[in-house]
Order: sequence, then C-alpha cells, then structure tokens
Amino acid sequence: MSQAGIEKSAVLLLALGEEATAAVFRFLSPLEVSRLGSAMRELEVLPRGRVGALLRAYAAEAAEQTGFAADTGRFLDQTLKLALSPERAQAMLQRLGATGAQALEKLAWREPAEIAGLLEAQPPQLIAAVISQLPRDVAAAVLEVLPGETRANTLQSLARSEAPTPDMLRDLDDWLASLDSTTSPQGEAAVASLLGQMSEGSVEAALSQLDQNDADLAARLRVRNLAFEDLARLPEASRKAFLRNIGARTLLHALKGSDGRVLDALTAVMSSTAAQRMRDELDTLGALPVTAIQAAQDDAGATLRRLAAEGAILFPEEEEAV
Repeated sequence: MSQAGIEKSAVLLLALGEEATAAVFRFLSPLEVSRLGSAMRELEVLPRGRVGALLRAYAAEAAEQTGFAADTGRFLDQTLKLALSPERAQAMLQRLGATGAQALEKLAWREPAEIAGLLEAQPPQLIAAVISQLPRDVAAAVLEVLPGETRANTLQSLARSEAPTPDMLRDLDDWLASLDSTTSPQGEAAVASLLGQMSEGSVEAALSQLDQNDADLAARLRVRNLAFEDLARLPEASRKAFLRNIGARTLLHALKGSDGRVLDALTAVMSSTAAQRMRDELDTLGALPVTAIQAAQDDAGATLRRLAAEGAILFPEEEEAV
C-alpha cells in the first residue's frame, strides 16, 4: 500500500472509532498494523469536512468496484505466492513446535530492516524457512532490503519448495531461541537503555537534572549511553582522541552507515589532505552488508565508551567545567 493509501486508511479508521478499528486490526498483518498505527499517531484532530469527503470517496469507490485485480507483473510477489503455500507453512509450524512458532510470531512484529539484519548472515535455506513463515507483506518487505545476492539465493530456495531437513529445523530452532536469549537489562543498564530510546534533548535535560542529585550516576549513564553518532556533539579534543584510537577499516565501515554529521565532525579536526582521503575512500568503498556496518558502529561505540571511562574523552558540559 502506498503512503497516501496508508494515510487515507488511518483517517478512515479514526473516523470509524475504537471498536471498529480493533476489529479491522485483527485481520491485518503486524507490518500493516505498525504502519497504520504510526500514521494514526501522526494525525491531528480531524476536520469534519475532511472526514466527510473521505467517506464519500470510499462510498463512490466501493460502488464502482466490480472485482479484484492482481499485480501479476511483480516477480517477487508471484514467487512468494508459489512458495508460501498454506500446506507447507502449516507442516513446518507443526514440526517446529510451540516455542518456535511463538518466536516466529514475535519476529513478525519487528521492523523488516531489523529482521533482514538478523537473517543476513544465515544460510539461504534458513532464511527461506523463516521467510516462508512470515506474513506475506512482511516477507516481501524483508526480501526487499536483503542484499541482492542473499535475496536471489533465498528466492531460489523458496522456489524449490523443498521440505526442511531435520538438521535445518534444528538450526532454525536454535536461531529462533537465540533471539530471546538476552535478558532484560536491570539497574543502570536499564536506565541507559531507556535513555537510548529518548530524543537527544530529553536525554540531556534528564541528565542535567540528575547532575544536581547524583553527579557520579549521571556521568556513568553518559558513558553507558555513548554511541558512534555522538561523535558529532563531542568537543574537538575528544574527537581527536577517538581518531587516535580507532582502526581505519572500522571507522570507514562505521561511517558508511551514519549520517553526514559524524563525517563532518571528524574531518573538521583532520588535515585537509587526510579529510579528503577519507571522503574519497568512502566514495570508493561500495555497498556493505548491514551486519558489517552495525558491527563497525558497535566497535566504534565501545571504543568511545572505553575512552570516556578512562577520562580520555570529555562531554561538552565537562569541558566547560574544566
């Protein structure tokens, strides 16, 4: 569904009320619920005229509807229709067992890009097994963001429609179990995780207030919450310290998946020759797997946190106090 269609549907559901919307949501996939929910949250108070015009448009469209049309030109959609048969899906779910089925159901509620990142390093047969159990729109969205070669190999596995072997099912069970193997963070780790989900302004306001009550805790939380993207707001001396302690390959891979603010912040403390060389290397680097970019950014973030804990990196407010 197009963005315009999602917005129209969101307006209609808001106009119909909570009970009708809840009834509709029961028949939608996780991805559809997520997209409609996001659109509904972004809408302001609906003008009566807009609601009336929308309902009239829906009524007119329904009156002219004579049948359903299928987009037979899309190769991906046709491949999925052939591969994801109800019989195959039901058979695999029965063999996976309740735990695996529940894990697949929870996986379907994640963002397609996140699912693709989790699957990317897995063999095509396992990716195909997971894709075949996801709602069709979620499966298509995941396939679209997988790297080209991985997507092609997965589609080939799907098209063969071969029954999963016992070994592959065990691998699939192990992979699904690994998704829930991490425990929920507690204490300072839980607070740092929450801060990581908040806007930058809200985080700074919260930590500034906390400075007055427990400055040591605020300092530890700043270190815990430090990520690669925070380089853009660190003082010049801290950015230079980071550059002295990070590998060139890790830095290039991390920059490949970041916005221009981090690159600008780092090149601002480099010589013009070194800055131009870094930009040229980024331009010629080419596409990277999502997992490689994420791993590099994780490594860079770990380096930042280590340097901050050692006192080699200062935050803006700490530099002002010096």
